[in-house]
Amino acid sequence: MLTAATLHPRSESRTVLEQLRAMLGEPSCWGRARPAIWDASERYLGFRLPADFKAFLDLYGPGSVDGYLTIDRPMDTTPAELERHWGPPPERPAWYGEIAEDCWEVDESDVQSGVLLLWGSDEHGSRYFFRAVEDEPAEWRIIISSDEVEWFETAGTFTEFLVRCFHRIDRPDFMDSSWPRPGARYEARG
Repeated sequence: MLTAATLHPRSESRTVLEQLRAMLGEPSCWGRARPAIWDASERYLGFRLPADFKAFLDLYGPGSVDGYLTIDRPMDTTPAELERHWGPPPERPAWYGEIAEDCWEVDESDVQSGVLLLWGSDEHGSRYFFRAVEDEPAEWRIIISSDEVEWFETAGTFTEFLVRCFHRIDRPDFMDSSWPRPGARYEARG
């Protein structure tokens, strides 16, 4: 697992989310916790979500990093909104609907159980998932599928992945090489 010192040597005491905040700037209109939305989402899904993912979206809200990577969460706790965002109740979640099982080396039981949880997409059609197979959400891997059905998998938390993207390390070859641009900011929606 990456530490603050690994990602940015002079920031040993800063968390990865604090490093990301220094890169993206202050949030434009969010900056407060949404425990009711997270509680409702976790009850709906039947498992906990990664703490740093929730903290990031509590700070910045739904939106995009530099207009390229869109990150989303439900806007309220209604059953209709939870289903709109997370898909039908998790017998076989909707986020597996477009996954081609023969294009990625994954155990068939992973496919049937719906362990890929969609958390974002980019302007080129790539989709970003958590691979939710470990009991501890902080240990979930990041999976990215391109619009050309290429796959990329990496370890580390959600915020560590975003910081690595800024440092242009451990990211898929199919990701836009110019992203993020210098001075990238987070653009909240709604």
